[in-house]
Amino acid sequence: MELEFRRVVFFGRSAAECLEMYGLAPAQWLGASVLDCPGGPGSLAAVLGEAGLDVTAVDPWYGASPDCLDRQARGDIALAMEQIAAADHLAAGFDLKAYRTEKHRALEAFLADYGRRPQRYVQAALPVLPFADASFDLVLSGHLLFSYAPLDVGGLMPTGGFDFAWHRRAIAELMRVCRREVRIYPAHTLQGLARRHPYAEALLAELPAGWAGRFQPSRYVQGHIGSTEGLHLERLTPA
Repeated sequence: MELEFRRVVFFGRSAAECLEMYGLAPAQWLGASVLDCPGGPGSLAAVLGEAGLDVTAVDPWYGASPDCLDRQARGDIALAMEQIAAADHLAAGFDLKAYRTEKHRALEAFLADYGRRPQRYVQAALPVLPFADASFDLVLSGHLLFSYAPLDVGGLMPTGGFDFAWHRRAIAELMRVCRREVRIYPAHTLQGLARRHPYAEALLAELPAGWAGRFQPSRYVQGHIGSTEGLHLERLTPA
């Protein structure tokens, strides 16, 4: 069975998972401004904030009550676990129970921080963000670009999905609000044997002047077999 979702799920990762996804060492970014887009019900913003970084997270679900977000996230975690458990090409030895537990822990940490620091969480969505140019030193985007592309190009959406034109606008927007570096994960397909996503390869080839990019291997384990890389983009000229 292929992984399929008919909408973007409200599904977060723990900070530990995100640090592996992005190859991120918070100590190297102390004092930096960071955008987590989308943040979902994950704990990255809370943990980076505690580590001394100036973090903003955005998600279209933000602005809803904690109880509403809790219900939505728990329902989407259950939905995702059903899909993953039935998926073909799941890596041998992948611990689905531990993976589920990590998601619930991330949700609890998110809800606590969302209640304490609501100003950190902004309701917004790609491809249009409510920030000035070069607002953030580091921009992180996980499990949206490439993931929710149409099924026939390795994404999760059997109908609709974010097409190449949407991805072009979204990448341009992430770069617009970034002063130094954009990190995106995953940059691989989610169907069958993972490979570099064709949209990611095309977008890397058309980066504007003043930017450089590369595929970056990731240590993050999500059960996929094959090439599991992220996409890192770096601004070469001062913003």
